[in-house]
Amino acid sequence: MPLARTLFSEDKKLRVFDFDDTLVKTNSFIYVTDKNGKKSKLTPGQYAVYKEKPGDVMDYSDFQKVSNPKLIKGYFELLKRMSVSDSGRTIYILTARSAYKPVYDFIKQLGIRNLHVVALGDANPEKKADWIEAKVRDEGYDDVFFVDDSLPNVTAVRKRLKAYPNIKQKIQHVKSKEHDVPTPTQQQYGQSSQKWHDFFKKTPKERDAILNKKIKNPDTNKDIKIASALRYDKDSKVYKVAIQQII
Repeated sequence: MPLARTLFSEDKKLRVFDFDDTLVKTNSFIYVTDKNGKKSKLTPGQYAVYKEKPGDVMDYSDFQKVSNPKLIKGYFELLKRMSVSDSGRTIYILTARSAYKPVYDFIKQLGIRNLHVVALGDANPEKKADWIEAKVRDEGYDDVFFVDDSLPNVTAVRKRLKAYPNIKQKIQHVKSKEHDVPTPTQQQYGQSSQKWHDFFKKTPKERDAILNKKIKNPDTNKDIKIASALRYDKDSKVYKVAIQQII
């Protein structure tokens, strides 16, 4: 547990930003070759909810560089303001990429200096939770801000930090339309591709009306949008309720 605060101590602030689809959008893709040799590609947003199948071979070579970057202004401006503020914050970019230098060099070129880049080389949400928990447990951070576009990452960190109720924590999910709707080719959703194709034949307005509808999450008894529920594991109760509203 973090060191106890005293009346004379200041919060030790940890600020952690994801990179892809949180601070920057790029033209980088993850290339997948399945066991039959069929090739496909995933954006970072699609990869965040993709479940590898036996025989999949993943190619992450695009992430050895920052390709055609476009800033996501809201969170990038927040990062910039934090980096120039003398408030005792320690700022990290925590990415699933395996190479930190392309990200570091890109950020440095934009004139931002006072931060660190950590490349985990692993997209498992528990890895980000492990890293943040270690900062809290071992280095005494007691004020944590974390933002990520991947709901599984956000969920993993929230669950882990429940063990530290005395620290300040603000965990934010960047909502992106790219995450809201699974594509018909993503067989991991457990439905026939024809049913998904039928859904995608609807007009964008019709699809949005369905995806923005709220249902009750059986596990929490709270309302949740169908779009959000579809990002849960396909064996979860809330996913099964949501999928019945689609097909």
